[in-house]
Amino acid sequence: MPPLTSTERMRPGHVTAPFQGVVSIQVREGQQVAAGEVLATIEAMKMEATITAPRAGTVARVALRNAQAVAGGDLVVVLS
Repeated sequence: MPPLTSTERMRPGHVTAPFQGVVSIQVREGQQVAAGEVLATIEAMKMEATITAPRAGTVARVALRNAQAVAGGDLVVVLS
């Protein structure tokens, strides 16, 4: 699958990494999620933060393997 361009990352439903780190996915494709529900965690410099759903929806795509290094702005999950 080709990498996403920056305009594709800005599409509604696209959830991206807030900063560089290692992301661990907490959801699976097809799972229903509520607004604010944890989709993944990101660890950087021994600190951990959560990546949450901006709205309720269904996980249409998990863009990463579990425990994968990412840059800020990389696509993590697509919600439909």
